Amino acid sequence: MSSRNNQDRFGSGLEDKPLGSPTDAGSQTPPQPAGNSGLSFVVPTEVVELPSRGIFYPEGHPLCGEETIEIKHMTAKEEDILTSKALLKKGLALDRMIQSIVVNKSINTDSMLTGDRNAIMMSARAAAYGEDYEAGVQCPACGEQQNHEFNLSEISCRPLDKHEGLTNVSKLPNNNFEILLPRSGVNIEVRMLTGKDERELLKRTEKRKREKLSENMLTQQMNLFIVAVNGDTNKRTIDKFIQNMPAFDSRYMRTVYKSVTPDINSAQEFTCEFCDHVAELEVPFTTEFFWPKS
Repeated sequence: MSSRNNQDRFGSGLEDKPLGSPTDAGSQTPPQPAGNSGLSFVVPTEVVELPSRGIFYPEGHPLCGEETIEIKHMTAKEEDILTSKALLKKGLALDRMIQSIVVNKSINTDSMLTGDRNAIMMSARAAAYGEDYEAGVQCPACGEQQNHEFNLSEISCRPLDKHEGLTNVSKLPNNNFEILLPRSGVNIEVRMLTGKDERELLKRTEKRKREKLSENMLTQQMNLFIVAVNGDTNKRTIDKFIQNMPAFDSRYMRTVYKSVTPDINSAQEFTCEFCDHVAELEVPFTTEFFWPKS
């Protein structure tokens, strides 16, 4: 796919638009030469719309107030990163790939919000291997496994105003959200997760596997994004509340958290080839997303 020949796919608005946009002639960062051999070939770049719109970064962060980020297309260098056994074993392959393709090297991609990193991965994959992505899915009605083809060009950014109109959800000056839980009446403060948090969650999960303990991904994730309970920021208080939170509140909190978190909207229509059930499925991150069979 040549991003430079697909300008009609991209608009100037951020809502409900495809994520990638080719770099125009006025870009401040020109594409970089592929090497010093004298060849005229340069690595193409494109502009990716950030689901966060730069709103959720602190003052001084390179992405604070930035609505887009420029990335270069993947090359053999990035494929080497993605196939490195050492990096795959440590769970660092995707992190290193994202850092490698971001043009502005002052950005530490570990500090980027999860949704913004997802936008980069979707655009990078589409540019490298094409917009069509076939993945195995399970029908939510009959449970049959089948292959379904997703179109990555249809992925857009979620709107950021979903919390407006909810009487029990408010955005705080520090860009965190406060949620009033309906069953317990407890106020919790939540923050947005970053690449560093993703790696920490993976590390904790792997540790429990090594120790042959039961999985607790759900509570570990909540432990990372809940920063206060009724104003109390003590980690022990937060841990105790998570362990004893009513299931009704837990489900409610996770639903609200997902709706207010800046991220991509990857849901696409799916029709089951066995029972004709129609539903919306999100693009799955399977092992073939960056490692296609052909």
